[in-house]
Amino acid sequence: MLSNLGSRIRELRKNRGMTLAELAEQGGYSEGYISAVETSATVPSLSALSTLAAVLRVDVSALFPREVEPEVTVHRADAPNQLKLSESSAESYSLLSSRLDSPSYTALRHEFTAIDASATYRYLGERFCLVLQGEITLSFGSEKFSLTPGESLHYSSHPEHALSINHGIDNVEILWIVTPALVR
Repeated sequence: MLSNLGSRIRELRKNRGMTLAELAEQGGYSEGYISAVETSATVPSLSALSTLAAVLRVDVSALFPREVEPEVTVHRADAPNQLKLSESSAESYSLLSSRLDSPSYTALRHEFTAIDASATYRYLGERFCLVLQGEITLSFGSEKFSLTPGESLHYSSHPEHALSINHGIDNVEILWIVTPALVR
């Protein structure tokens, strides 16, 4: 799924008549970082992918190749549809929803053991998160919500928000329901 990601970003950038420098500046990244993404020397985080998609004026799903799947999809526990952004990443995502032609949401299981202080996000749409394991804090400006296993939060994800792991927690697992769908 990630093998053509960099070339797809380059293709979209060029189709919009943007230079590497323009994409970097509008996305808030260095030219070197964007170049590394486009050449697949580095794999961007989902947050970076969302930012780049917004700058390129496309849905995040446009960055991934489309696969034809049946109307009913079963994901078995012993064969997760896992997306790990890099081999050394402390984060992994398992796609739980199918990649239908016009899905209304994406369901993901997000597992991680560390997050650098806190990761900042901003997306169009809504997010629902259910903490399955560990403790997290979601911050929206000065408002903070700490969540433990079994607790959930539903929110508009357009305002900038941050996710952090509460101190002393080793493993975290979250169920995300995301609209509009990230992966089609």
